[in-house]
Amino acid sequence: MTNDVKCLKLATKQWGVIRRDQALKWLSPQQLQRRLDGGAWVSVMPCVYRVEGAPPSWMQDLKAIALWAGRGFAFSHQTAAALHGFRRYPEGPKVVSVSRHLAAPSNVTLVRVKKLKSTDVEVVKGLKATKVMRTLVDLAAVAPQKDVRAASDEALSRQWITVDDFATAVGKVESARGIAFLRTLVGEYQGGDGPCESELESVLFELLDAAELPRPVRQRVVKSGGRVRRTDFLFEDYGVVVEADSFAYHSSPTAFEKDRERYNSLTARNFRVLQWTWKAIQERPDELLSELAAVLASRVSWKHRQAKIS
Repeated sequence: MTNDVKCLKLATKQWGVIRRDQALKWLSPQQLQRRLDGGAWVSVMPCVYRVEGAPPSWMQDLKAIALWAGRGFAFSHQTAAALHGFRRYPEGPKVVSVSRHLAAPSNVTLVRVKKLKSTDVEVVKGLKATKVMRTLVDLAAVAPQKDVRAASDEALSRQWITVDDFATAVGKVESARGIAFLRTLVGEYQGGDGPCESELESVLFELLDAAELPRPVRQRVVKSGGRVRRTDFLFEDYGVVVEADSFAYHSSPTAFEKDRERYNSLTARNFRVLQWTWKAIQERPDELLSELAAVLASRVSWKHRQAKIS
């Protein structure tokens, strides 16, 4: 095996990049420089190079940063969220938390921390990144609250963390930007609000939350037709349910039948059910909110009537 092949074999395992000291195990400094001068290898970070034939990618960028940083670091904030697969955090930003002094290249955002606890870090896709709960705490300090809520909901609904995990982690943070909002979320979850289970539900809740209307509870179960039914958003004092009607979740024959069964059962129990689609939320949100406001106004005596029926 030639020295070039040895370098390429290692680089293949590292998303197409290799660090200077790794390459010098098989190449002389002069041979390395010739590859750089000839354009076969390209410098992508200080002392880190992309080898010939390796196409650029976000994961390659992150691996190059990892090789450059070496130790005492973890990808965090938006980058960790993207690595974990949070819906609202696509590949792009390059944020690194470091516990030692480093001079950051222009394409890297460094966040200096006193210490990176081993309990806060794990390997994700071959890279050191903050764990889901630590990532949520970090996001709360820099991201809009609506996105932090959506990420928290997603982490819970996908069972990456539990409400108890959430409460314990937030309770350990004495003071940090955004921690008060996370404590608010914990209170909501412990009070019975369930997490939104899809991006459509998250967007729908943001629309409702921003409107000057009573606030609904999320993922609340109600007894109807002798069975327990879970609602997306329930206005408890009005008997009004707003459902996120997604084709992705209701397109199979079984899902279609269950959805209609639930709708009919709730309607028979005198609940008013509104089904909102992604297209409607995007194209006519004001119209939907006006319809909801009119329905709520017409249902002010619902709770009193239900009390008599029960």
